[in-house]
Amino acid sequence: MRVSRDSIVHLTRDGDLVPGTAPGTAVLWPFTQSRRFRWRSCHPAWLDPLNLLVLRAAPAQVVQMLAEQGWQRPDDGAIHRTWIDGAAVTMSDHAAFGDRSERTHVRLFALGDATIIGAHHEVADGRGHHRVTSWDRAREAAAQALEAAGARQIAPTGIVTPSDLRGVPSDGRVWRLVAG
Repeated sequence: MRVSRDSIVHLTRDGDLVPGTAPGTAVLWPFTQSRRFRWRSCHPAWLDPLNLLVLRAAPAQVVQMLAEQGWQRPDDGAIHRTWIDGAAVTMSDHAAFGDRSERTHVRLFALGDATIIGAHHEVADGRGHHRVTSWDRAREAAAQALEAAGARQIAPTGIVTPSDLRGVPSDGRVWRLVAG
């Protein structure tokens, strides 16, 4: 299975992510990948799905909300990028819950007055390389922490990413929260 470079979604006025484009809306490629790639990869082994959206909160506010719940900014983790409105955008920040051997890790990107997040649960192997074990469990853990910090969850998006990216099951939806 390959992922199309043209798999894009747009952010509607009411804060939903739907496939395709629409005039006057932000267009987003719903994946992240290491910044060492200068192009959008089609190979799923190099991609992480974007799976959480926090409306009405900039990345710094989201990091603060997570920090209030015991999350920390890790000193490791690959710097990722995504494409917003056709331009490569490097992540704004990242946060983790747990230690290097096993953690939930989130990468945050500014999307207008919202923050789009790629969340994954990972376990380190004997050589210190991380292996993703779940997209959905990480999304749920981050959403719970954000809800405990005052955000409220609203209906998720429809399916925007494959259900088995890198052989890790997922429902392919982006959970949505509203800050404040």
